[in-house]
Amino acid sequence: MRGLLPRSLVGRLGLLLVIALVVAQAIAVAIFMSERSRVRRAVAQTQEVDRIATLVRVMDTVPPSSRSDIIRAFGSRRHHYWTSDTPLVTTGTMGEQERTIARRLESLTHNRAHDPRMALVDRNVELEVGSNAVELPALPYALNVSVQLVDGHWLNGEAPLRLPAVPMANVWLYLLAASVVAVVVVAVFAVRWITRPLTALARAADRVGCGEAVEPLTIEGPNEIARTVNAFNVMQQRLSRFLSDRLAMLAAISHDLRTPITAARIRAEMIDDAEAKDAIVRSLTEMQYIAEATLSFARDVTVPEEPRTINLASLVEAVVDDLTAAGQDVAVVGHDELNYPCRPALLRRALTNLMSNATKYGKRARVALYVTNEHARITVDDDGPGLLQEQLEKVFEPFVRIDQSHNGEAGGVGLGLSIARTVIRAHGGEVTLRNLAGGLRAEVVLPREPHGSY
Repeated sequence: MRGLLPRSLVGRLGLLLVIALVVAQAIAVAIFMSERSRVRRAVAQTQEVDRIATLVRVMDTVPPSSRSDIIRAFGSRRHHYWTSDTPLVTTGTMGEQERTIARRLESLTHNRAHDPRMALVDRNVELEVGSNAVELPALPYALNVSVQLVDGHWLNGEAPLRLPAVPMANVWLYLLAASVVAVVVVAVFAVRWITRPLTALARAADRVGCGEAVEPLTIEGPNEIARTVNAFNVMQQRLSRFLSDRLAMLAAISHDLRTPITAARIRAEMIDDAEAKDAIVRSLTEMQYIAEATLSFARDVTVPEEPRTINLASLVEAVVDDLTAAGQDVAVVGHDELNYPCRPALLRRALTNLMSNATKYGKRARVALYVTNEHARITVDDDGPGLLQEQLEKVFEPFVRIDQSHNGEAGGVGLGLSIARTVIRAHGGEVTLRNLAGGLRAEVVLPREPHGSY
């Protein structure tokens, strides 16, 4: 059932309004039809009494030989009249409503109608007119009448209490269709007008999530939405200040560490013990490398870069060419073409880190780019020993080095994969590692339409 519901707010609100409208229309039509039926019976009842009153007045003023012609003239397919020696309606069947109708008939005939009798019946029955049986169309209510004429004969009659119906189904369907169209049009414009700030908020949130600087949003719309937009603006300002403070702190730490590290290196050179001197110098070199790498990592993920559209295959080939020129065994084994909006410098560094890791720990790297309707998929395969299952996710954490090398130049400081994942996620994608039969695969999945302003 959930799969049948529209995904957008406009669609869902429009559907709810249409359902409410149809239900309301159905209830209104049911009430209208009930009242319409009651009114039609009342009107038909009044018309029948007037017809009988006119017939009684005429029958009392014409010779008996003309009565049969007059009865035929007053009758119709729905109205049947005849004279007999006995009444159709007995006095015991009359209720309060029938007596009221009888008094009205007496009034209309100026008291010419003697002993008028009325009976409201639930359905029509076969009536004996002379020797012929007359069957009226099956209807829910009918009025039976018996009036004694001045000569003692009884004028009997029966007529259904229903007027010819006006077709309502088509009219109701037209009204319903017009109402639905009007409701849908109003819902679309109203919801889009109300939710326009939410759409801008969603776009801004995507851009902030990708590391872009976003101007404060205009606060507009209903109070609830305005408060949400204002909260987002405040959150963005606080987040920006937080990142700026942390970057400034890292820069200050890196700058302040240079002086004591340099002083310690000078003192280390004065140590006579060569082995101790080399150990101290290596430690100081690693400290300096860690400080600079940390500062570089912070700058890469916080300093904004203007996004632009590039050929993704060309970017991959450029990274491969650079690494090959540096003496690393990297090759492209297949690629599809794709013009991709991104921040090229950051994406280039992420791919460089992944390919460098492959050649460093897996001897060589084989790179492929595949494009589908929804994603761009970049795979980097190596021929190394792979990783333990519990290490496949852990290596993305900052400063985690599986090889446990303490030489920053040889083994790095454990930021390469962290930087790569941060950059890929900033583009709305994901990077994962998995073991192959003879190596390790790093797989980057990027959406064809990145989040944010890309």
